[in-house]
Amino acid sequence: MKQRIRLWASTNCGEIPQLGFTLLEAMIAAGVLSIGLLGLAGLSGMSLGKNVDANDMTRVTNIAADMLERIQSNRQRVLDYHNTTTTAACPQNASTQRMALGDCSQWQALVAGSGLETATASVTAVRLDPDPTSNPVTMNRFLVTITVGWQTRRNDVSTVRNKTAAFTNIVAPE
Repeated sequence: MKQRIRLWASTNCGEIPQLGFTLLEAMIAAGVLSIGLLGLAGLSGMSLGKNVDANDMTRVTNIAADMLERIQSNRQRVLDYHNTTTTAACPQNASTQRMALGDCSQWQALVAGSGLETATASVTAVRLDPDPTSNPVTMNRFLVTITVGWQTRRNDVSTVRNKTAAFTNIVAPE
């Protein structure tokens, strides 16, 4: 019969072999694991904040796109929308600028109900080409700028960040 030889992992003869982890090894492993978990927790908090910012930016883009579509559907009267803002009464005349006045009122309600904190928006329209009455050879284009401002507030920090997004487009009659 063959004899089995056991090799013991010890420095002194006659000691019992060590099996498993020592207390020091277990503490080091727990420390490495806890540092990794803390890093993941920080990343998830940052990810949540970026998702909230992306959600706000989507809302702002939809607000601006809504007004731009309204202006493009009334492109023969682009200047009626100049100085439209959500912080004051609509500047349009009810008898001569009825469509722009209705668009302004609906847009103010959209911005107020957007869920953005202290949201404000404004429209400026500037003529790029000479007036067609003074120069019949013109493209009659307008530069329309829609600016939306809002605030973001972090729940864990009492700081408030003001944000602004500006959207520009050139509108020309058909």
